[in-house]
Amino acid sequence: MAQVFSSIPSTVGVLIDFDALGGIDLDRLERSLDLRAERVGQGRYRVFGGSSEHWVDLHDGTHPRCDCGDHLWREQICKHILAALLREGDERVVRALAALAGKWRALAPSATRKQAA
Repeated sequence: MAQVFSSIPSTVGVLIDFDALGGIDLDRLERSLDLRAERVGQGRYRVFGGSSEHWVDLHDGTHPRCDCGDHLWREQICKHILAALLREGDERVVRALAALAGKWRALAPSATRKQAA
């Protein structure tokens, strides 16, 4: 089961209820790091780098925020939304990166950690 990170206030003004959507899934966040989010308007992004291009709207909650199946059918915060939020500098997502880094450190062999020190 994926680790989830939530309950950190945002400074960007994005109207996404992270708690209602289950928080930030660290596995999805990790996958979002391979994507590129190109800003095309206020809170609107073209996200690419995966198998297909997707469109994200962070500010208009009257329609789905992303056109991918993960968001539309599973009602989750998808990797495309996370990539756009990272591009916006959303504090909740940036802080979740620290939790992701901690997960990576825990998985690293002790020899690798000693070399880095």
